[in-house]
Amino acid sequence: MAEKPTIIVELDETHHTVKLQIFFPADSIGHNATLGLHQHVRVKDKDPVHAKKELHRHDFRIKHARTTFTIAASSFSGFSYNGSKIEIEYLLTLEIDDGIFFDTKVSEEIVYNIAKKPKVNRSTKALIEPKDRFNFFTNLQAIPPRNRLLTMLLLVAAVVVIAVNSIIGWHDQTVPRSQTYFYSQIDSDGDSSSPLLKSLGNSGAVGVAIWLAMRRQLQKYMTFHFKPHLGRIDRTTSMPIGQLISGVARVELNEPTLRVVACNLEKGQYMRGSGSDRRKVSFSEPVQGVLLYEKTVKTIPRNQPVQNHFAGNVEFAPMFDALYPPVIVSKSHGLDVHWEVQLLVDKLVDQELTGKTGALRKEDFYSDGS
Repeated sequence: MAEKPTIIVELDETHHTVKLQIFFPADSIGHNATLGLHQHVRVKDKDPVHAKKELHRHDFRIKHARTTFTIAASSFSGFSYNGSKIEIEYLLTLEIDDGIFFDTKVSEEIVYNIAKKPKVNRSTKALIEPKDRFNFFTNLQAIPPRNRLLTMLLLVAAVVVIAVNSIIGWHDQTVPRSQTYFYSQIDSDGDSSSPLLKSLGNSGAVGVAIWLAMRRQLQKYMTFHFKPHLGRIDRTTSMPIGQLISGVARVELNEPTLRVVACNLEKGQYMRGSGSDRRKVSFSEPVQGVLLYEKTVKTIPRNQPVQNHFAGNVEFAPMFDALYPPVIVSKSHGLDVHWEVQLLVDKLVDQELTGKTGALRKEDFYSDGS
C-alpha cells in the first residue's frame, strides 16, 4: 500500500460531535481497520518517555474509499496544553490490518472549542519551593531530646555511608577490573563505565534520602496539621485560617509567615544513564503558581495555637481561575493540581501541609463554574 489514508477533522458545534472524514487508498478497501482517539503526553526532553490513554476505539471493515465517523465531543476529556516540560495533545490513530499505521494530531483549534482553557502563567518556582533559611544548631536545640538524638544519628550515618561508598568507588576506579569490590568498570553493553561516577551518584541519592529524614526530625519543634473534616474545596470556598490548620510550637516563633499557595504540576518521565545504569526518572514540575493567602506576624509565643495569630480567610477562587483542571493520562504522566499551606519560620525548618485535590471538579476551573 503505497498511499496513506487522509483524515479531515471538523467540529460540529450544533450536535456536540467531532466529524471525521477518512479517505482511503483504493487498495485498502476490504481490509479491517481500527480507529482510535488517544490523549497523549509528550515529554520535552532529549531522551523522553511519552504516555497515552485511549479515549475512543472503533473497529471496522473498509468498504468505501470515503468513510465518515462521528465522535462525541465529551470524549475529548480535557484540553491541549503546551507547557515547559510536557505537551498534552489529542492523537487520532488509524491501523489497517496489513500493518499500515497512521496517526494525526487533532488541531488545537478543534480541542479549544470543545474545552476552552484558562490563561497560562508560568512563574512558580520560588512560590512553591521557597528557600528554607534555617540555622542547623538553633533548630537542633528547638526540638525534643529524642528527635535531637535521631537527627545526630542520621547525620553520622550519612557521613559514614557516603565516605565508605566514595572510598569503594575510588578503589574500583583505580584497580584492575578483576580486583573491584562493588562497582564494575564496564556496563551491561560491554562499554567502559566509571565506578567513581556511579559511587558519587549513589552517594548523592543516599544523601538526599537521609536529609529528608533529618528534615522531618528538625520539624518537630512544633505540631502542624490540617483541621479534620475540611470538606470539598470549590471556587466558592472562603475559609478562616482557624478552620483550616492548627499547630503549637514548643519555642517562640519569630516573624513567621503563613502562606497558602497553589500550582499545576507537569508530570512525566525521561531516561537517564546507560547500560546497566539506564533507568526511568520521574519528574513533577510546578508551573502557574498562585498565592491565595499570605500574612506575617511579629512573634508567636511558645505553646500558643498558631492559627489564632493569623486573621482573615483563604479565598480559593483564584486557584480555579489561574490553574488548569487535572488531566491524568497515567500514574506518571499528566497535569495535576497542587495546593499547600506553608509556615515559613526564621532560623527554623519550614513547615508544609499538602491539601487534598481528589474531589476537585473540572467545571470549577472555568470562569462561570458551571
